[in-house]
Amino acid sequence: MSDIEWIKNLKVGDEVVVTTGSYGKRISKVTKITPKGFINVGHEYFNPNGSQRGGDTWHKSSLSQLTDEVMLEFKKKRLVGKCIDIKFTELTIEKLENILSIATKEE
Repeated sequence: MSDIEWIKNLKVGDEVVVTTGSYGKRISKVTKITPKGFINVGHEYFNPNGSQRGGDTWHKSSLSQLTDEVMLEFKKKRLVGKCIDIKFTELTIEKLENILSIATKEE
């Protein structure tokens, strides 16, 4: 489905990816669609082509389709974030060996 097609098929409550310059991506829900096709996502407003209406010219946002690939990207980032919080010095040797075995195993 082309970019324009999926945007035309959006409904209130659909999840979309909002990309904001160097700030990255986030998943948000469509909160309103006007009769002319303008899209509200939270407090941000988008044109029918997915580009942001108004806003800061240095940090313009855009909409993109939430795909399985993007969902996996978000899941991976979330899991990496949880792994960073692990206090490895407090783990048992057995747990550390298991982690190392999994992490270095070739697929």
